[in-house]
Amino acid sequence: MIKINVSAANAKIPRKVQCDWSGIQYLCFLLILVVLIPAWGAYNDTRNSYLNDILHREGNETNGIVAESHSTRRSGVYVRYRFSVDGVSYSGHANMTVVHYKIPAPGTQIPIRYLPNDPRVNQPSNWEWDWGHIVYFLLGLVILGGAGNVIIVALRERTLARKGIVVEGEVTGCAPNQKLFTVYYEFTTKENVWMEGSTEISEEYEAGATIPVIYLRGNPKRNDVYPMDGFSDDATGIYEEG
Repeated sequence: MIKINVSAANAKIPRKVQCDWSGIQYLCFLLILVVLIPAWGAYNDTRNSYLNDILHREGNETNGIVAESHSTRRSGVYVRYRFSVDGVSYSGHANMTVVHYKIPAPGTQIPIRYLPNDPRVNQPSNWEWDWGHIVYFLLGLVILGGAGNVIIVALRERTLARKGIVVEGEVTGCAPNQKLFTVYYEFTTKENVWMEGSTEISEEYEAGATIPVIYLRGNPKRNDVYPMDGFSDDATGIYEEG
């Protein structure tokens, strides 16, 4: 049976550890994409809502001609249009809700509001802010928060793997957990404080067996079985035959 040389393991503090960040990096990349896409949509919605308010307070109204129109995935209507002010031609486009607009055919007239001092700032008169992007944006924030929590946990685990104190613990119980085993153990710190903990590992242990435990000196409640899954360090001299 292979045992851990506790003195050798503690002599390497702080340990040079390596951890598998690939899965976390891939997860964060995907989650950032999930957030950025709706965030860009939410920005557009906010900008359009602001323009809508300005145009209702300061804008003039004229008739525009639909150049292109089609339905969108969000049960709305995309419209591209053109209009003239003082003989000068302008164009614009908008996503509108079907509550206010059925899909107008090309060539149909629709009311347009524009700023007299800059007709390039314009919108259909009955344009309304679609909250869909905000819902997706908030969902993205929740998911991003989850990703942040995963990273924080990983950093905390890395701190434990680098600076933790290794002692011998005793297994108090072991239960199957899908393809792993949940091992329950107890140990006594270097300061003579009795603690207990549990973790999931691939190896089954019998109650009463000795098991190496690593804990954080300033917070012994943060503990795990040593060596920790997902982390590796210089194992030279820490293993011995028993």
